Amino acid sequence: MQSIDMSTVKIKMGKSQNRKNRKNKENLVGYIFILPVFLGILFFIAYPLVYSFISTFKSWNGLIPLGDAPFVKFEMYKRVLGDRAFWDSLLTTIITLIGIPIGMFLSMGLAILLNRGLKGTHTFRVIFYLPAIVSITAIVILWRGMLAVDGPLNAVIGIFGINPKNWLGEPTYARIALIGMLVWKGLGVSTLLYIAGLQGISDSYTEAAKLDGANGFQIFWKITFPLLKPTHFFMVVTGVINGMQLYIEPDLLLNGGPANSTRTVLIYLFQRFDQRLISQASVVAWVLALIVFIATALQFYVNSRSERP
Repeated sequence: MQSIDMSTVKIKMGKSQNRKNRKNKENLVGYIFILPVFLGILFFIAYPLVYSFISTFKSWNGLIPLGDAPFVKFEMYKRVLGDRAFWDSLLTTIITLIGIPIGMFLSMGLAILLNRGLKGTHTFRVIFYLPAIVSITAIVILWRGMLAVDGPLNAVIGIFGINPKNWLGEPTYARIALIGMLVWKGLGVSTLLYIAGLQGISDSYTEAAKLDGANGFQIFWKITFPLLKPTHFFMVVTGVINGMQLYIEPDLLLNGGPANSTRTVLIYLFQRFDQRLISQASVVAWVLALIVFIATALQFYVNSRSERP
């Protein structure tokens, strides 16, 4: 009897060991599959981050090994933060963020119109989405033609007795033109996001509000707008992150001009690279990353506070 019990125990132990070995093999296969991703993160993200952070404490031009560059403590931070051009570029970057609420308002209005299920709605959705898939170079060429002194935009405003504007030659108008192009370019994606948000709102809310005598504006302000809060939050967070990293559009449209009025932080950063001021460029990158992190964290904090009862 004792021998039978021992054999049963050995069989169970053997099965348990087999399951353990099989699980270990599965885990090993899983680790092998994620190894390329891990190595990619290690060599292309983690290593450059550490390398660039170390370079902020040295005077490095990129032509010599980083280890041979002289250690200057916080001198590079002082030079960047003491450079008025940096603060001007940061101000310009923040000014372009005005396009976020403008784009949200326009795309929300378009989404409400396109969500009514009218004939031809799908065609208009495709038309509004086209700027998101068109080459940025083609968009810049289009807007350069539209914003020319003898272009169609000045022709339209001339109908109302407004004098032609030098949209690409005067700092104030250049900023307005850049913001306008950014809003137009992102309108399609924003509209689709709001349409998805509207379709997630149950009709029972609006029907109940109509029975209580609410008008269209009251339904929008008291029901639709609050229920679109997740979409608002996503739009603001992604808009701030993308806006703080704005580079291609102002560089191609105006090359940061006129008079550096459209020079963003990222354009300023790449100008440091062109001048072989690699350490200063790294400082700009880390300062920008810190600003984006703080802005995003504040948005998450405000959003979480507003969700509390």
